[in-house]
Amino acid sequence: MKRKLLTSTKKNSTNSLLSKEYRACLLSAKHGLERESVRVDGKSQISQKPHPKALGSSLTHPLIKTDFAEAQIEYATNIHKSIPDALKELTELHAFTAKNLESEYLWPFSMPPILPAENKIEVGNYGTSAEGRKKTIYRNGLGHRYGKKMQTISGVHYNISFDTCLLSIVSEKRFKKPLTPETKSQIYFDTIRNFYRISPALLYLFGSSSLTDITFTEENKQIKKSDSKTLKAPFATTLRLSSIGYTSKVQGKYPISVNSLEEYAYGMCHVVSKSYSLYKQYNGKPTNQLNDHILQLENEYYSLVRPKQVPKGEERVVDALVERGVEYLEIRLLDLDPFSPIGVEENRLYFLHLVLLYCMLNESPKSDLAEMADWRKNQEVTTWFGRKEDTKVQFLGKEIPLRELVYQLFVEIQPIADLLDENDASGPFSKAWEAQWEKWDDPSHLGSEMSELDLEIHKSSFREFGLTLAKSHKEELLQYSLSPNKIKYFEDLSVQSIYEQQKIETLEGSHLKKNQKPIQIKPLKLCSGV
Repeated sequence: MKRKLLTSTKKNSTNSLLSKEYRACLLSAKHGLERESVRVDGKSQISQKPHPKALGSSLTHPLIKTDFAEAQIEYATNIHKSIPDALKELTELHAFTAKNLESEYLWPFSMPPILPAENKIEVGNYGTSAEGRKKTIYRNGLGHRYGKKMQTISGVHYNISFDTCLLSIVSEKRFKKPLTPETKSQIYFDTIRNFYRISPALLYLFGSSSLTDITFTEENKQIKKSDSKTLKAPFATTLRLSSIGYTSKVQGKYPISVNSLEEYAYGMCHVVSKSYSLYKQYNGKPTNQLNDHILQLENEYYSLVRPKQVPKGEERVVDALVERGVEYLEIRLLDLDPFSPIGVEENRLYFLHLVLLYCMLNESPKSDLAEMADWRKNQEVTTWFGRKEDTKVQFLGKEIPLRELVYQLFVEIQPIADLLDENDASGPFSKAWEAQWEKWDDPSHLGSEMSELDLEIHKSSFREFGLTLAKSHKEELLQYSLSPNKIKYFEDLSVQSIYEQQKIETLEGSHLKKNQKPIQIKPLKLCSGV
């Protein structure tokens, strides 16, 4: 008999929400998407050109920015009441970009294209204003600490905010009190812990990065050449989130509790205010890093999910959380889907929505340091060996086969999909469930397996196949029909953003590039006693 995962053997009060009475509340949510992608030339090389002027200012544009590198475009949609609406805006942004990329393309994989030497990778240039220089210096710090090549890895972030209707009912049932900022935040942190517990299943299902170019890293016992230009990790699911990707041994020494907002804020306060001896070596120039702390800023923290609140003005990220509580969750474990022109497809997002409802509705015991260490080990094991038949992970102190964890997750979320789709097998949640189930039933459907198979079929290297996909995606996006009004809207945003940056620089006098003051980081309010 398969074991239960998060579902308690006793009647769970919040599971009583799985009834038609609450269906509308369960369905209601707000969604946003972020997608990163590296610009490449016609030879699969990372672009050496500046951010296209037609896309506006990467400092002030509300929807199109850059991530780490100057060549790394980052899209951030508005908030939408449905997943299709969020995807539509993301597609429109990509279509507008395609019309303005000239001889360049968006790299379709999470793992980067052909990379030059570290010192040839340009970090984002945000101009001469204090905020612009801060962004560039922060990225210089990331480059020194983790390497510029690692920072060119790209992914998709899915932002979700549960409806007040749902949160209020959960608060009443779980805490026996009306919804308050405190109970709302606690519901989100309860959800985060459960999300970490089942995260190996998601890394398995959505991992699409077992290949990389030889310019990214060296061969080792886990990753070998599959051809003269390609490295392959034969059992990997997502190198993006492995030890050669977005992880940090230093950060691993300072685990931050997700038991409550108070514990999270305290832990974050510690890492952004404590000097770290190894990072003092970069203090030679004021442009090398913002500071020598364990984290320069809160956003440097690598995690699969982040609790978020929108900062006001120059407000620090954690101060915003403490002041107003958690507003939404940022899910950060999605690799780019290399076969999608926009890097993500609908089924993955509906499935994630299902999983997050499951994580929220079920009991979520507090986690200790031992369990948090298990989460980190699970990530390392799954990212490198998730496709190995006998791979096991830790779940609430017990070792279980990864495939059993995945199977049981399917069993336990199916009733939620049935309810939300009113038992219509063609509904979006049921279709999403079915699409992911196929991967468990037949692992050849896994993203990493499909990419590897395509390379074999086409007798192609990673860099060659990536460029073929990139060209195909650009052609598809160029055929996408953007209305004249929508094109003008995007053009106006670009022009306005450039004007905004110039205005800021003029007001500061920073465009003269004289007597620029050292960058000052606003201290966290809550850190005074830590």
